[in-house]
Amino acid sequence: TRTAAMTNITDVQLDELIQQQAFDQGTKVAQIFSGIFFGGLAAWLSISNGGSLAFVQRASLEKRLTVCCFINTYVAMFSTFFNIFQLSELDDTILPVHGGYNFDLCRPIEWVCTCPLMQLSLVLMGGAKLPDYRRYLMPIFSISILICGTTSTLMTIIGLKVLAYILGLMLFVTMCSFNRLQIMEYSGGAEGFTMGDSEFRKATLLLLSTWVPFPTWFALSTEGFGVINNALVIHVGWSFLNILAKFTFIFY
Repeated sequence: TRTAAMTNITDVQLDELIQQQAFDQGTKVAQIFSGIFFGGLAAWLSISNGGSLAFVQRASLEKRLTVCCFINTYVAMFSTFFNIFQLSELDDTILPVHGGYNFDLCRPIEWVCTCPLMQLSLVLMGGAKLPDYRRYLMPIFSISILICGTTSTLMTIIGLKVLAYILGLMLFVTMCSFNRLQIMEYSGGAEGFTMGDSEFRKATLLLLSTWVPFPTWFALSTEGFGVINNALVIHVGWSFLNILAKFTFIFY
């Protein structure tokens, strides 16, 4: 009788566990679909109600800076959403290093949604002196670099990890060379990385100088090559660099 009772209790517990798992999975699916649809709605509203970027790039400096401020508002909103989303377990990815490292996938997604907008702001700030294709090229550089970094993080084979990291560094250097070219185009060849006093040059150098520490911190962290393995230090470092880069650029 006791054995039968224990069997019944076990069956009840198993049934409750299955129901709880089904509920949790259903909740996750609902949250993901809601996020996708509302995100798509926000993107559609932004595109359909926004002005032509080609027109903005040729507008007055005051108009261009106003649009840049609106873009930076989206940067702040995206950053807020994805940082809060990291508190959930939906984006948790366990890396098979050092006994299992919890990697928040929302962090690179946040950067993919924000870093291209920051490069776009620079192009719009530069105005008509910069070629139109830069509105697409500079954000594409940012996205490509972040894809390489995320790929390197998820790679378990050291050769592929190093390859993806080196490719990302090469793209970053190429992007920086185009940023230098934009300074020269904006100033008619009078300015560069090492000389000049225009606001456009200062904004460009400010952005790039706060982005340089990211690949360095990645290489040192567990997500890269494991020089630093303290999870708290790694996450605090990412937060500090993220806040520093965006706050200094937006407030400038």
